[in-house]
Amino acid sequence: MHRAAGAATLRVSVTDRCNLRCAYCMPEAGVPLLPRGEIPSLSELASAVAWLASRYGVDRIKVTGGEPLVRGGVPAFVAKVAAIPGVREVSMTTNGTRLAPAARELAAAGLARVNVSLDTLDPARFRELTRGGRVEEVLEGIDAALEAGLVPLKINSVLRGSSFREDVPGLLALAAAKGVEIRFIELMHTGTEAAWAIAERVTGAAVREWLAAEGARITPLPARPNAPARRTAIAWRGLEVEAGWIDPVSHSFCDDCDRLRLDARGRLRRCLMDDMAFPLVDLLRRGELAEAEVEDAARDYVAGKQPPIAMTIGSTMASIGG
Repeated sequence: MHRAAGAATLRVSVTDRCNLRCAYCMPEAGVPLLPRGEIPSLSELASAVAWLASRYGVDRIKVTGGEPLVRGGVPAFVAKVAAIPGVREVSMTTNGTRLAPAARELAAAGLARVNVSLDTLDPARFRELTRGGRVEEVLEGIDAALEAGLVPLKINSVLRGSSFREDVPGLLALAAAKGVEIRFIELMHTGTEAAWAIAERVTGAAVREWLAAEGARITPLPARPNAPARRTAIAWRGLEVEAGWIDPVSHSFCDDCDRLRLDARGRLRRCLMDDMAFPLVDLLRRGELAEAEVEDAARDYVAGKQPPIAMTIGSTMASIGG
């Protein structure tokens, strides 16, 4: 890893389960779920976070899934992680469908902010893309998160070639109305849905060109350190909004990556694209190796972080915790 010794961000997948079946994340029939016995307890995951924080300087924790809010006990997990020495911020990425009833409890537990995935405001397209989801639940979740103080809230929107012209204007208007940042993300293909993703792919640059041709004024903003999104201010049709652009396929941000991942099995991952994983929770659980041996093995694993050869995910996004 270019910055392995000082990794700052850890994404923790607390579950591989999700209540939606988004086409770019998993097949329509779902994916084989981990046996219950292979899923670490939330206490084990929190201990692994503390272990990594003390050794790699991890100070920002992102709780992910699957959908993290389908697992019971997540607010208590957030509270435990927020109390780890050195951890400055705990945030969450969620599909938003279960956020409304949980927002206040999460905020009280120490959750700082949320990123909410929302690719379209059209109820029919949302239902088709998620295979049964209700966009109204996501909008209620966004409102509840804002009321609970889970800010700055960001909307994550995956771009699709077939519908971005219809979806982007409404999403920009929503972000402007709510006073939140929206981030447009290039579609990456996974091992399960590669053909669909390739057919639907559109680059961030192409969408920006379309916006400019439609009269939008797009102004670059200063970059945040080690953040994957290229920030812009968009003025269009009487609205002004901050939009980030995450273009992992056409514009890799690997050189500035400071992220590690802990997947739903409790395995440490250097990269979303790297199918090799280090069984951290399992090693800590079994106690067969001395602490120093686990540290040495983990250090060697993390030090091998390199930019991927191809921007292709061999596993499903739900199992990794994208």
